[in-house]
Amino acid sequence: MKQKWQFFLVLGGLFAGFNFFSCDLETPERISIKTSGTNYEFPLGSGSFLIRDKMSASELRKNFSENLSEGSEEIKVYDYNPTQRDGDVLQYLIKYPIKEVSLGLSADGTNDMNFSTKIEISNLNENIGKALTIEEKSYTIIETGTDSVIPENKGIPFNITAPTFSIIKLSAGNFKISVNPEETVSEDFELNARVILCDGSGNEIASSEERNIASGTGNSPLVLDLSGKILQPEMRFKLSGTMRGGTAGTVHSFKVSMQADSFKIQQVTGLTMTAEEIGDLDSNPETPDGCVSFESDFDFSGVNDYLISAEIKSGKMNVFSTIPEGWSGITAGIEKINVSQGDGFKVSENEFSDETLSAEESTKYLFNKTAVLENQTIKPSNVAGNVKVSGQVSVSFENATLVFDEATANPEVEIGGSCKIDKIKSLKVNISALSEASDLTGEVDTGLNFSNLLKDNLGDASDLIKNIKFSGVEGFVFAIQPGIEVFNGVNYSNCKLEAVYETDGIPKTSELVNGSLGLKETKIDLDALADENYMITDKSILSPENYSVKTEDSAVCDLLNDMPDSLKIKYELSGFSNATNELELTGEDFEKLTELKSVQIFILLKVPLQFTLTDKFDFPLDSHVADDYVTVSDVRSLINTINGNGDTFNETEDLLKRDSEEDFKDVKKYFDLVDSVSIYYKATNSTQLEISGSIKDDSNLIEEKTLSFEQSEPSAEFKKLELTGEEIKNVFDHYPFTPKIPIKITADGEPRVIPRNAEFGMSGYVQIKLSGQVEIWNKNEKEEN
Repeated sequence: MKQKWQFFLVLGGLFAGFNFFSCDLETPERISIKTSGTNYEFPLGSGSFLIRDKMSASELRKNFSENLSEGSEEIKVYDYNPTQRDGDVLQYLIKYPIKEVSLGLSADGTNDMNFSTKIEISNLNENIGKALTIEEKSYTIIETGTDSVIPENKGIPFNITAPTFSIIKLSAGNFKISVNPEETVSEDFELNARVILCDGSGNEIASSEERNIASGTGNSPLVLDLSGKILQPEMRFKLSGTMRGGTAGTVHSFKVSMQADSFKIQQVTGLTMTAEEIGDLDSNPETPDGCVSFESDFDFSGVNDYLISAEIKSGKMNVFSTIPEGWSGITAGIEKINVSQGDGFKVSENEFSDETLSAEESTKYLFNKTAVLENQTIKPSNVAGNVKVSGQVSVSFENATLVFDEATANPEVEIGGSCKIDKIKSLKVNISALSEASDLTGEVDTGLNFSNLLKDNLGDASDLIKNIKFSGVEGFVFAIQPGIEVFNGVNYSNCKLEAVYETDGIPKTSELVNGSLGLKETKIDLDALADENYMITDKSILSPENYSVKTEDSAVCDLLNDMPDSLKIKYELSGFSNATNELELTGEDFEKLTELKSVQIFILLKVPLQFTLTDKFDFPLDSHVADDYVTVSDVRSLINTINGNGDTFNETEDLLKRDSEEDFKDVKKYFDLVDSVSIYYKATNSTQLEISGSIKDDSNLIEEKTLSFEQSEPSAEFKKLELTGEEIKNVFDHYPFTPKIPIKITADGEPRVIPRNAEFGMSGYVQIKLSGQVEIWNKNEKEEN
């Protein structure tokens, strides 16, 4: 501090000394310098802010985002400047989405319908066994008259002549074998024998039980268990056992016949059978041999609720059956097919043709047929659901391989189909069924907590905002239809929106909308209209043709003035309605709906900074006095708080910039030189608020000095406050000197408007004017020392 004060004194002395010693003169008795007219100035600091900078759209978006609860949708804030004049009110648009209501009507309902059914070929396994034709053979036996063994041999060859096959592997089943003599045998002759089945090479495969068959098996044939055995077209059989009695040398011929019984085939290869040979497959007397009947539905349940009728411009129906896994050599065809949909479309068998398939793909299907659906009409609401598909499928085998599930003897064949509608010519729908019931009621968490929001924006000064009562805030509800003209006459017959929130921990509810909500074809994109600073200047946004309904009078103002925490929007919507409760759409309309499948509902708030001011809180809070003024004990402290407790102003610094008591002594030394001390200041205030202020010292070193905070711009001239001689002495005799700058804002309930260019701030400096003469060198004093 010594340097600060002595610099302007010593500097002049140095220059004088240099001039003096450069001359050839005698040493003077003393050297002095004059200080008259010397001014010393130092800043008090400055600080100001534009309201629109502290509350810019980007800052508000950031603050909203930081205070949203997890999972809440983004709140978008825009700087709304339709007049593009800085002197007009500063205002915002705040957009919050309420609900995206899905439309039940979409291309999914008619574009990709499918059916699939499995038909059981109930008699196929059994019929193959029944179709086996086995050669009848004779076996020669010679009576020996004594106990003897039936001679060993390779067996008698026989053929299974029908159907044609390579092998049959059985999981269960047997041969019933009849062995009967062609002539009468001797009365005492016994033939205790069993039948052995062999493959074509004579290798034993299976054998029956053994018993006396000298007189034949009669009605009790021998049973030969074939479970797990393999049959071939060429096989052998032989008798094994003993003989007793009879007349030696008597020759007998026994006729041997075999019949398949209870066959459960596991696999058959090389099988060739015509449809007639296959026989009855589904026990339906109306079904021809080798055919299976089927019936199934195309599921229209997804469109029945809303679709009254639709005329098809282009599309096709496909009916197919895939070859079961492990099967080959099967030929199948559709003998009959009928497709009907009540009073809607009908497709007969002559309209089906073979689908064009590659060679590889064709091996996957028993059949694959397609019919064109051009100009057909869908009317699902008349038939309680679905398109009926019925028909008959014929099958035959050529060198086929069939594999049967061991768990079920009867194989299942899948028959499926698809209905693909590429384009719709026209469409009529039931409008009341378009919206899902689950979309019509609910609660949306806005995630807003105004107490946190204000704290983040204004710090410890946030309670000052509670002195403000907003006015002129309006809410606009937008219900944007998918961009199709026929939806313009559609509405929700009733829409109820309520704000549910807390204020100071007290639960509250505020009704925002209760009435009809019409859909609008609004094409305004707020993001596209906004510039890089989120400013929108378009005047048409809030035109009646764009929004659906305004919120209740003063409802949004009351809500904002409550400074809500935990704000939620509760909604209740009726179903869609119009004059006829129907919508008739063109094909082009329908195609649009494949991309735009919902109604967007959101609230757009227009929030101008216009309000009345009440006296509820002062700054700091513990200093409040109810006097119709909002009092700020020190404006420098307020600015520091709003600016984030930075160092815009050092509130404890000595006004004269003295650093210590040492500086205090130096100042007193030169007190006689001080001619005057003046404080120059200017207050920037274009907020339209009535503000009065002063400079005040709690130690009464100076009298309170009134400050002018009249409406002014930053370019205004500095105003002057001058200290009296006694005040100057008091200031210089005391360290530190730290006066405050209290202000009062009139809170009379009159409407106030904050313009776009509103700014508030202060700047100032202290000027010390010096006069008189300072001695800087005295010869006599030097010699005395």
